[in-house]
Amino acid sequence: MDGFTRRLALSLAFDTAAPRLGPLLNAHRDDPVSDAGDGLPVSLLDDAGLPDPQRLNPWLPPALRQRRPVATARLHGWADQLRADGWQLLALTDAHYPALLAALPDAPGLLFVRGDSALLHAPQLAMVGARNASPEGLGHAHRFAAALAEKGFVISSGLALGIDAAAHEGALSRGHTLAVMGGGPDRIYPPRHAALAARIVEQGGALVTEYPPGMAPRKEHFPLRNRIISGLSLGVIVVEAALRSGSLITARLAAEQGRAVFAIPGALNNPLSRGCHRLLRDGAHWLESLDDVLAHFSDFTALAGSLNPQDGGAQTSLPLAPASGLLAHLHSGVNTLDDLARRTGQSVAELAAELARLEFSGQVRRVPGGYARC
Repeated sequence: MDGFTRRLALSLAFDTAAPRLGPLLNAHRDDPVSDAGDGLPVSLLDDAGLPDPQRLNPWLPPALRQRRPVATARLHGWADQLRADGWQLLALTDAHYPALLAALPDAPGLLFVRGDSALLHAPQLAMVGARNASPEGLGHAHRFAAALAEKGFVISSGLALGIDAAAHEGALSRGHTLAVMGGGPDRIYPPRHAALAARIVEQGGALVTEYPPGMAPRKEHFPLRNRIISGLSLGVIVVEAALRSGSLITARLAAEQGRAVFAIPGALNNPLSRGCHRLLRDGAHWLESLDDVLAHFSDFTALAGSLNPQDGGAQTSLPLAPASGLLAHLHSGVNTLDDLARRTGQSVAELAAELARLEFSGQVRRVPGGYARC
């Protein structure tokens, strides 16, 4: 049995409890891993190299502890279909797992990715908002997403109706977008966005989920999905939101994760403006024009612009980034984000943005487990 199928078996064992898998793998991060190409801790596997139910049970909710493992034929059938559809399966233990997400205590243990997985490492901005957004809100989402994608940001959202869809469409018109789903890789939701999901992949973007195949989206999945949207991003933009909405949950998660939070003010008589106004009152960044975002990420956007000239020509030499005090904290060998956070006192989000800037300018490079000086 190959590594992809073994990882899939572990994902299926956690089923609806997929968000518990990351803490489990983190708890066994220092254990020896199997040599079967799956990178999974041997301590969690049985003699056949499959997830051992007895070792997983303490991490599973009671309803899942007595479930029988997925039949071998069904497991292989799903594995074959996922690979045929272009899905990859990243584990938290992988060196190429996105570093910004890996730093979270509740990072997903396994990520199903279809499309360009390199986008998981690119500087991202999340855009979220109401499903029943106003025409004005939809226009804001499309315009800001298009303009920011053109500046080099990957726009991340949740593939939902309303603001999410407008953000994906805007980003596709000028650059790349990434959609984080609340169900299994075989369950595009809402179904009417199947064509949008296909275009995201065809135009160089990516689809991401932590849930296994066969898993229908559930109401409780979406707040958990939101931690991935914010966790992958340097900042979150809220376009329109009611006072009780998933968008405010995403904004709260972003703030807790150390990400920048932006909110667009709206009309006083629009109920969907109230969530943004509350965020602004509580300290979110005011977003009225593109410059409000670019000023916050000025170093990155300057470098991104130099790497993406308007005339489409290739740039043969990269400009050096402005002098960075972070370089003094990079020791010889591998430097993890956690190590750098301890040495500098900076948040993981701040470090990720600075490391992206230094990586673009050729002063640091990404290596298995972290970063190293060039």
